[in-house]
Amino acid sequence: MIYASTNCLKNPRDVIRVLKEYEKAGIQNVELGSVHRPFNTNELKQFDFNFIIHGYFPPPKKSLIFNLASQNKIIRKSSIKLAKNAISLCCDIESPLYTFHAGFTVDPKKLGSRFLRQNIVNKEKSIETFVESVNDVIDYARKYGIKIAMEPNCVEEFNLTENENKLLLFADYDDMKQFSKIFKKKDVGILLDLGHTAVTSHWLNFDKNKFVDLCAKRAIAVHASNNNGKNDQHRSLTKKCWQASKLKLFKNIPITLETMNLDIKKIKSNIRIAENLIQDDFS
Repeated sequence: MIYASTNCLKNPRDVIRVLKEYEKAGIQNVELGSVHRPFNTNELKQFDFNFIIHGYFPPPKKSLIFNLASQNKIIRKSSIKLAKNAISLCCDIESPLYTFHAGFTVDPKKLGSRFLRQNIVNKEKSIETFVESVNDVIDYARKYGIKIAMEPNCVEEFNLTENENKLLLFADYDDMKQFSKIFKKKDVGILLDLGHTAVTSHWLNFDKNKFVDLCAKRAIAVHASNNNGKNDQHRSLTKKCWQASKLKLFKNIPITLETMNLDIKKIKSNIRIAENLIQDDFS
């Protein structure tokens, strides 16, 4: 099933406006995304979408960089609370799935740009904290019958340290092998972001196709967007881009288009491209 993220539409801060636009356009499957300002979540009940929830949703009133691996107790507790709030909202709007981001060895001030190299914690300690946090979220999700999944991080050039990744957890092939040893699939799956995979594999020099094959065994959802292979640009899909070539592998799980800054016409065009790709139909 193909979903459109609420991040796709131009000027998406007002999620209710986005949803009204999607409703008028006949889009039925919607992932509630991470770029919206706080609002009254009861307003969601006016819509009859097939919802899933991702990341910073519902939007926290106080600004937060979600980090389940944080050594800062306030940030870690706030991140766990956000995840639990999302799971509770899943119950309210009949979303079967909540997906969240992997953690960091630092607490960034902003995502999508260079992290400060201050108070870096070693990966082993960060992973230990992350596992403890995720196990708390797993218990909460299990209580309410909601599936959860982690999205591997995207490593771009500006966050490399001497050509190595020391800041972002669960990003490369070996990281995800470790993830699969730590967590059972029935407890937490993988949200495979094909855009992230294209970028991270370039900077960390691993085979993106083997990474997809590894994650496919645990994937319960997919994000799809196009890029230049070096930056996480969230561009529109094309019929022949690498990300599009992988979609058919995942035709039986939710595939969310996470392309950004589009109008409704272009969003619907991307949905058709994805639907045709998983059905092998370009007639």
